Amino acid sequence: MLQLEKYFDPSDILRFLEEKIGTGVWRCDAEGRMQWSRGFYGLLGLDPHSVAPSYAELERRIHPEDRGPPRDPRESVFDRFLLEGEFRITRPNRALRWIRVQSETFLNAAGEPECVLGIAVDVTEQRRSPQPLRIEAGRYAALTQVAGGFLWVGSRDGRITALLNAENKPDAQRFFGKGWVDLLPEEEREAALQNWATAAETGQPYDVQHRLRQSDGSYRWYHCRAVPVTEADGSIREWLGISTDVHQERFSIQHAATSRLTGAQLRAARGMLNWSVKQLAARTGISAAVIRRLEEENGLLRLPDETLTVLRDALSSAGIEFTFGAGKPGVRPR
Repeated sequence: MLQLEKYFDPSDILRFLEEKIGTGVWRCDAEGRMQWSRGFYGLLGLDPHSVAPSYAELERRIHPEDRGPPRDPRESVFDRFLLEGEFRITRPNRALRWIRVQSETFLNAAGEPECVLGIAVDVTEQRRSPQPLRIEAGRYAALTQVAGGFLWVGSRDGRITALLNAENKPDAQRFFGKGWVDLLPEEEREAALQNWATAAETGQPYDVQHRLRQSDGSYRWYHCRAVPVTEADGSIREWLGISTDVHQERFSIQHAATSRLTGAQLRAARGMLNWSVKQLAARTGISAAVIRRLEEENGLLRLPDETLTVLRDALSSAGIEFTFGAGKPGVRPR
């Protein structure tokens, strides 16, 4: 084997390694006296011509939160904290750096510790690199907890390939693969698959509401939204979606709409019954002047629920049915 020592002085080899790797070497004897290499001075940001190497100086540079308990330097030299591990140091310019230390203890002829030789490496960049990943992981974990529905990953052909927050949602397993299609009412499946195919082809967000069969056989409304996750070249790798139960919300809105009347409905219902304003006023206890004003209003009547209930009940009991379809609200005889 080629012996580098024949061609280079060991000090030159050490200097080369320290400069290229960003490392430093130190030595400490059993009395706590230290010697530092030029690279170790560089790690600490100190001038070798103005600072004498010592355990006290090194401890002063270690971040307060990372320091060990105070002790005599002669006891500290063989402390595992200083021999192995990672800790932060603060340079004179207030720059914070992470260094990793490894060392080896040398014994004298009597088998007692004589000195420690250590090497320190700047690992600040390695420490920083995982930080964004840890932040994102924390955000992801929080998102899966606050998400009110099923978070899922889907493929271009409409298969659900992963459920991201299924731990406390046993029913979520029903969605796997193309299981979600089988949960749709049979008459709605073709349209749902077509909607998905259109989104997959165009790359536009998928946003639909549909009913899904529950374990007891009933159906509930879900709002399903998904966006594409793309590669660097713009191609779609997968879809990230969420399916949220909106059954109660949907029917609350529908109930709110159908529990109210419009002025046109009120006028038409009275006309169908051939009632005068005074007759409706007598049956409801609402003044004729108020009824005339209500019939002239456009849109939903702004009345207390109790008053609306009195009007609806009076007209419904006389044979009128109020309709609230996709078109305009209407009336018809029962």
